[in-house]
Amino acid sequence: MIVKIVLVVCSLSVIVEGGKCPCSTPDLCNPIKDTTRKEVFAFSVKNDSNYYMKYDLTKVTTIVACGGYNPQLLCLAHKLGIRVVRLVDFPVTTLMNKTDQQVWINTTLAEVREHFWDGINIDFESAINVKTAKELTSFMTNIYQRFKQEFPYFQITIDVPYKQPCVYNRCFDYAALSKVTDFLVIMAYDEHSGGTAGANSPLGNEEIGIKSYLKINIPKSKLVYAAPWYGYRFRCSKFLKNRCVIGEQKPFRGKRPFGSAVESEIPYIDIANLIITKHIAVNFDNTTMTPFFTYQEADNATYQIWFDDAQSLKLKYDMAVQYGIRGVSMWTADSIDYNNTISAQEQRREIWGTIPSYGKDNIVELI
Repeated sequence: MIVKIVLVVCSLSVIVEGGKCPCSTPDLCNPIKDTTRKEVFAFSVKNDSNYYMKYDLTKVTTIVACGGYNPQLLCLAHKLGIRVVRLVDFPVTTLMNKTDQQVWINTTLAEVREHFWDGINIDFESAINVKTAKELTSFMTNIYQRFKQEFPYFQITIDVPYKQPCVYNRCFDYAALSKVTDFLVIMAYDEHSGGTAGANSPLGNEEIGIKSYLKINIPKSKLVYAAPWYGYRFRCSKFLKNRCVIGEQKPFRGKRPFGSAVESEIPYIDIANLIITKHIAVNFDNTTMTPFFTYQEADNATYQIWFDDAQSLKLKYDMAVQYGIRGVSMWTADSIDYNNTISAQEQRREIWGTIPSYGKDNIVELI
């Protein structure tokens, strides 16, 4: 059901008193109150107006500021009814020390007040076991209660792996975490493993991942799906049955062969430029629904790049829409070309065009 929402700003003095408002009017420093709309959750790392001014801000509902406080971004976003939340993290040791937990909460809440953030996105990626996961849930409960007590419209979210339960040794209690957050952000990428080049984010894995969260009765309204706007470049040591063998690898978080010298992350802007300058023909893997290509560098080394483009991203985002979850996201919104050339403008139209047009007045069925 589509219902028009009129955004109402908060006038609670406890929020405005956090610091001096940098916006043209004090109302623009009040947090956004709408908690019912679908989400387009944009991770932004550049903290540069040359980038975020060219996002499709007609679609974005929340900007995750990974690059620190930017008053110009805050004022612009609030004027458009867009939240700006702070990306935060904490060490595992904090989970085991109640005093450290309280210090972290107090410090983070003070920063949110000072800079008029709309909340926080927690990117806790450390490996923990089932026992330690109870401490994480307890800590997240305290965070949620403190922030919501301060202002009920603060947005509290946490990033989670592409599926549950113990992926990458992150044995979190995901069902419990969904009850003490506004929603979970599914980081559906960095899924490659094995001795040959392959997809960063296979479509089949993404569906399995979403189903795994729904299976433990996490409501659809508590899930946001994040796809990669980047790929991985593999250096091929040889080819075996037309597969790029990537040679010696190093363990990633003690479990999967990933993150070695023969694999490197590469943003979509660089991939697209490489395709153009080297006149590369792109292939498409119908098993993972992922584009890839092989090419040589000046040193005669052979490389293979697996990545996501408009075609593969559209498939992923459409799948997320079909499951009726809260919304979608990307890592990162800054990975594409924001120059003023015609080709850059077309690239932005294509990639941002894969994002669903929920409209900021699209109501979430809160169950």
